[in-house]
Amino acid sequence: MDKNIQNLFFKFLLVFIVVLSFGVLSWGYYNYRQAQNIVNPERIITFTEEGKVIAKPDIAKTSFSVITQGIEATAVQAENNQKMQKVIDFVKKQGIEEKDIRTIDYSLNPQYDYNWCKTSSVKPYTSCPPKIIGYELTQSVEVKIRDFNKINIIIGGLSDAGANQISNISFSIDEPEDYKNQARIEALKKIEKRAQLLSKETSLKLGKIVSVSESGIFPSPIYRDLKATVGSAEEVPSAAPIETGTQEITVTLTVSYEIK
Repeated sequence: MDKNIQNLFFKFLLVFIVVLSFGVLSWGYYNYRQAQNIVNPERIITFTEEGKVIAKPDIAKTSFSVITQGIEATAVQAENNQKMQKVIDFVKKQGIEEKDIRTIDYSLNPQYDYNWCKTSSVKPYTSCPPKIIGYELTQSVEVKIRDFNKINIIIGGLSDAGANQISNISFSIDEPEDYKNQARIEALKKIEKRAQLLSKETSLKLGKIVSVSESGIFPSPIYRDLKATVGSAEEVPSAAPIETGTQEITVTLTVSYEIK
């Protein structure tokens, strides 16, 4: 074999051995890290932080009912529907849109007499089979009030319009998701700050985020006693101002980072 060819062959063989050795070492190191992760799958570090946002309610909710009693079910329904339509017409005249008016209950129940067969009190233990003597229809509607200046006017006028039962008023946030996002961002910034500080002050090197979980405290509506906030229809002009208060929306984020 020619000497030049022989030298070239040995050089090629040497390069091949070096490349092969590097490949074997890399493959071995990769498998070592994989095995290490299998043996110790918790090569992660977790941070938990809370984000808070103070929000002011932007809608008020109240519900009212029309209750009608009578002997004939069809007559009771017709009368009740007529009365309720009058109340709804009043509400709409105050600027409440149809999308913010919702029927939450419509129940027609028989009324019974359990004493119809008793002629004296000699045998008080005598029981009578229930006898239907009439019907009671309760129709309830919930309304959202977006213009708080209309609260006193609406509440004060419901009874005059025909409602014979009015619930307390509550205040809440109609679209809380924007506030939740603000709280999430605040919590995430706190976590990133902690992760950067830990990486800077220790030998730990953090990799990619491997998991994120969330929990939150989303406030219940704020209830106000109607007697304490509004008067009757005649007293509307001098009614006390409505204090809506504020609500705290809290989101807790738990983020896990890979440890390199």
